[in-house]
Amino acid sequence: MAYLRWRRFVEMVSLDRPWVGELFMRKRHKPIVAAPVEKWDREYRDGVYDRLARSDQRHHHRLLAAMIADRWPNPRILEIGAGEGVLFEAFRAHAPARYVGVDFSAPAVEKGLERLSAERAAGQVELLLGDGRTFRSDEAFDVVVFSECIEHLGEVEDLVAHYAPNLKPDGGVGLTMWLALKPLRLWHRLKRLGRVLDEAAVNTPWGGGWLVAVVRPVRATATALMMTLAGLASVVPTDAFAAPALDLPLSVDLARAAVDACAAKGAAVSAAVVDDKGNPLVVLRSPASPKPPVAAPRKAATAVQFDAPGSVMEPREKTDPAFAALIKAEPERLNPHAGSLPLHMGGQLVGGLAVADTSHETADACAREALARFAGKVN
Repeated sequence: MAYLRWRRFVEMVSLDRPWVGELFMRKRHKPIVAAPVEKWDREYRDGVYDRLARSDQRHHHRLLAAMIADRWPNPRILEIGAGEGVLFEAFRAHAPARYVGVDFSAPAVEKGLERLSAERAAGQVELLLGDGRTFRSDEAFDVVVFSECIEHLGEVEDLVAHYAPNLKPDGGVGLTMWLALKPLRLWHRLKRLGRVLDEAAVNTPWGGGWLVAVVRPVRATATALMMTLAGLASVVPTDAFAAPALDLPLSVDLARAAVDACAAKGAAVSAAVVDDKGNPLVVLRSPASPKPPVAAPRKAATAVQFDAPGSVMEPREKTDPAFAALIKAEPERLNPHAGSLPLHMGGQLVGGLAVADTSHETADACAREALARFAGKVN
């Protein structure tokens, strides 16, 4: 019991402090692997998920339904990974105008068709067999829901962009997720795509818990406003859900500006720009630099992971034992030294810039000078 309470404490703290989750996560580099459809089919046939219909298993469903109905009365809902359509029963009291549930397990859909036969006959409910990663529809919905399945559907940014055409201009994404450290990484990435409208954690007597949230993509709001002002037809562009992102020309310009700024100071350096996941976009090295360009990408990726400049992280490593332990645990990946900056567009984290192979003070000055040259595009 003490372990469960400690784990719950760590998971709750990690909601707002991702670095805590990274510190305590076991097998952090091992990817989440989705179970094959045969496993789900077998478990649905065996009644393993019958328990999901119990009242004590649906607190998070009722909360999500209330969050959604509060913002979209009589909502139109698309649920991906719907299983037997159990979530609809939480929406029933809110009189949804339309509910479409999609799942890739045929036994689950068959059970749902029987469970919700009356609503199907009335045209309120439709349950479809389909892969949540590739399913397509011509319908528009107020909200697309991923209930305890988002960790099985691939990259969250790609997933959200895929369903953008199905969202009305003021639509959102609904989420329930079992509280666990590795899936919480996806929640932090989803938050970067837009504005959190509602967020709560539901704890259970047996020590588990769920995250329940509704997010509105930042560009969906802007698109709705522009379309209203322009008097255009309410057609959602396919990139309405896309997060701000660095393009390659700007990344090259930032890295080159950093190298040039240091050259003017008599320092031959390496510079790197990474995307919002810490993946290198550009790595430049002055021919006179004394070292291979290894440190700069690590520094830039660390600035992204903690959304903080190296000038802040470097002293923190000396005064914060937990933070220092996290850095020490991954010396080949993390470098919190000065000379790195997180990059933002429209308030969203989009990547990182770093300079290395000179003094920390010079590297920091060069990075800031480079960023200042493009302040109108990125900050």
